[in-house]
Amino acid sequence: MLILKERDVYSLLSDLTVQECRRLLDSLHGILREYTRTKHAAPSNRTIIQPHRAVITTKLGNTTLFMPSSVTTTTGMKVVTISPTGLKGAINVFSPDGTLLGLLNADHVTAFRTALAVMIPFVRYPYSKEHIVVFGAGRQAEWHVKLALLLGEGAVKRITVVNRSTPRVIEQLFEVLRSKYPGTSFEVLLKTDSDYEAKLEELLKASNVVFCCTPSTEPHFPASYLDHNPRYISLIGSYKPEMQEVDTETLLSGEYIYVDTEEGCLSEAGELIKANVQEHQLIELGELLSDKPFALQGNLVFKCVGLGIMDTVMGGELLQMAKEKDLGLIVDDF
Repeated sequence: MLILKERDVYSLLSDLTVQECRRLLDSLHGILREYTRTKHAAPSNRTIIQPHRAVITTKLGNTTLFMPSSVTTTTGMKVVTISPTGLKGAINVFSPDGTLLGLLNADHVTAFRTALAVMIPFVRYPYSKEHIVVFGAGRQAEWHVKLALLLGEGAVKRITVVNRSTPRVIEQLFEVLRSKYPGTSFEVLLKTDSDYEAKLEELLKASNVVFCCTPSTEPHFPASYLDHNPRYISLIGSYKPEMQEVDTETLLSGEYIYVDTEEGCLSEAGELIKANVQEHQLIELGELLSDKPFALQGNLVFKCVGLGIMDTVMGGELLQMAKEKDLGLIVDDF
């Protein structure tokens, strides 16, 4: 068994080459395709087993998610708790016979695999990616920024983070990225700034891509802040019916809403529930069999609530990469 602590996972993910990142991207999209292809098959014919997550919310206000899944070759169980201090947890990866292959700290894996799912439409987005606006400044936002730069092939020229304050992690990240990507500018817009709404409207009208990465209960902006130019808008922050990151007009500003899972998004995503979105308005990423750029009418809107198979597959891939790079702690007598 291989144990990957938080610093092991972070080191592994931070040193990814473009080729390694695309390998992980293809692996993630591949399992989502298999999920979509087999989810309505007879149980005996399914290669993907994805039960609904179990959720426990305590009187302390902490929410714990239990996310089991199997991709036949491996079985996984992620347990994470979301509290005022952030997200903490672990991912267990098992062989088909139940042997524990590895245990990974879940913090960065969760943020990374979600941001990587966002990159599936991003790399196929056919229009400009020059200016990206990111709502939020936590780990999800961090990995959205890193992966957009890594997979953007030099197309990203400006990144603006919108947040209540300037977290140290973003300041440190921007210092590193400025030297690594000298052709890209990095800025922060604080909600405490004077004329915040006017600045935000100007910022969004100049944007090409909008990443929403916070568990907000109110839309970050009204639809009127966007002009008629096409944009890629991703929504990964809301995971309860009372949460929403955009209003209904923005949500429905594309021909379809692309999702990781129809069932999960229709039951968990507050934006979709409030807009009374129906299944025929959704397209799962697993239905995208071609790697060609999108043919779009309006905005490209993507909503992700996460699936256990994403953690199982990424956990397995990272364990293999860690072995190749001699990272982690081996426990032979578990």
